[in-house]
Amino acid sequence: MEGISLLQAKTPTTDLNTIHWLQQHGFQLVETEITFVLEFAKFPEKLTACECRIAEKTDVAALKKLVGSAFPHTRFRPPYFSQAENQRFYAKWIENAVKGEFDDLCLIAEQDGKLQGTISLRFNGKTAKIGLLAVASEFQRQGIAKRLLSAAISHAKHHNAENLHITTQLSNIAAISLYQSIGATISETNYWFYQFFCKYL
Repeated sequence: MEGISLLQAKTPTTDLNTIHWLQQHGFQLVETEITFVLEFAKFPEKLTACECRIAEKTDVAALKKLVGSAFPHTRFRPPYFSQAENQRFYAKWIENAVKGEFDDLCLIAEQDGKLQGTISLRFNGKTAKIGLLAVASEFQRQGIAKRLLSAAISHAKHHNAENLHITTQLSNIAAISLYQSIGATISETNYWFYQFFCKYL
């Protein structure tokens, strides 16, 4: 029985030797990833977590629906992954975040009981890292993402973090502009390469 497997490789954009090796061995460039870092000491705004709350188990269904359609252009996209696989991946991610598994915290913004957006956060010593950030389509361009980021920063500082790391893809211009607008700077860039191969079972 023949199956298809996917081999993934991540390498810094400056590692030319590895990039050349991957290209010579049939790997395809799928995505360029940018990581931003925000040093809290340099963040100019007064932070507050008001209007954003910690997600609960009763929020999971709505959160799954939100993230299921929020990330169609990430590296987990067709033709490498089906739309259904993409939806299941992010739905499981946000469910685990609510449980405190993998990500430690999930925050939500809402209006009159309607979910506007969500952000997940993971802590590692003095560093906090954003997992997922999504805003419902009807609430986009209303400052919800920035509000969620501010709430996440507030919670991160409460956990004694000193900086925040945020990763997105090069094609996500809106996210890049948002992170730069709050003072985040680029800390690293990486390429993701994929290679498909047949596996006989």
